[in-house]
Amino acid sequence: MKKNKIQLGVNIDHIATLRQVRGATTPYPDLLKYARIAIRSGASQITIHLREDRRHIQLNDLMVLSQAKLPLNLEMAVTKEMVALSIKYKPHWVCLVPEKRQELTTEGGLDVSKMKKRLGPMIKKIQKSGIKVSLFIAPNLKQVNAAHDLGVEAVEFHTGTWVLAEGVKRKQEWAQLYEAAVFADELGLRVHAGHGLDYESTKEICRLPYLQEVNIGHSLVCYALDDGFPSAIKKMKKILEAASKTVQTRR
Repeated sequence: MKKNKIQLGVNIDHIATLRQVRGATTPYPDLLKYARIAIRSGASQITIHLREDRRHIQLNDLMVLSQAKLPLNLEMAVTKEMVALSIKYKPHWVCLVPEKRQELTTEGGLDVSKMKKRLGPMIKKIQKSGIKVSLFIAPNLKQVNAAHDLGVEAVEFHTGTWVLAEGVKRKQEWAQLYEAAVFADELGLRVHAGHGLDYESTKEICRLPYLQEVNIGHSLVCYALDDGFPSAIKKMKKILEAASKTVQTRR
């Protein structure tokens, strides 16, 4: 069994939420400052979700972070506007996600199998500009196969349902995650995971075979209230490093 270093993407959306909660009338907290702190503290990349309603991350944030040359993962809706912005600002990764204005947070994965005709040209356009693409999906074999057909580099499994599940349902959700991860690896896709992860659930998700990356935000911002942002990231990084010793990677 090969060892695999699980990368940590730190989502800073909710640092922007604190700034926006007063109508963006304060210049703080400074998003670039905390993005740099995250990288210094062990994050492999910065993740942001530029939502269509601009509830937290703003277009100027994308511009500033891209100009700072930080390793950037842009989560975005499947729209022509967002494709154009990704090509203009050139993050290292784009993660295509479902998005509804009324939702509090992303509620599920893309139905890639139903959206292949729409997604195909967009993905090719993004990749042509030198950006890698992942698709945020439920741990479902049909969706994994559709993602592979579209030629993306990675799938990111929505872990929120598994995190909230209990008892038999949690075991069932884990079985689906496990099967989907193995299948994704067999097809040559990178395996990423994210949504709802905290210290304890991250310890568990690290048992997922072939896992190469997690993206975590809300819990880290909350932990920072007690421990400080650098300490929270370093603790999460230690969890990943400890787990990486036994995680399977592609043979």
